[in-house]
Amino acid sequence: VKREMSRYDIVHLATHGRGSDKDPMASHVLLTASPAGETDDGVLEARELMELELVSRLVVLSACETALGQSTTGEGMIGLTWALFIAGNSTTVASQWQVDSESTTQLMVAFHRHLSTSPGMLDSAAAIANALQRASVALLRKPATAHPFYWAGFVTVGSRF
Repeated sequence: VKREMSRYDIVHLATHGRGSDKDPMASHVLLTASPAGETDDGVLEARELMELELVSRLVVLSACETALGQSTTGEGMIGLTWALFIAGNSTTVASQWQVDSESTTQLMVAFHRHLSTSPGMLDSAAAIANALQRASVALLRKPATAHPFYWAGFVTVGSRF
């Protein structure tokens, strides 16, 4: 993933994640359990992300707490989304809390459907946020997922609003 994600316009990592307020560069997504003898630990940390050279216009981190980090003067929220911005990514969709797997799947399918059916959707973070909003409203309208816990955890962070 670390080697290949630099080649794509859209990257979506649907895996476990953990934000860290104490050490924001240790915020990470879990890619795989590392087999014995491997040099890679299977964890993609913010400090590793910022070393990549990304061309992506959208990275989706549909894992728990991927929008968390440490608020600093001058830099804003330091964590995974900041590291992706430093690496060259324009816009990130990430979660603010531990999210439900089933409703997140529904949300992300609807989100990508809205992105794929609207020409120019990747041209601005505001358009991406609109696709996320439309997907969220779809879950809001279903009784089983109407509570904000199921759809409100995701935010759009971008440099092209």
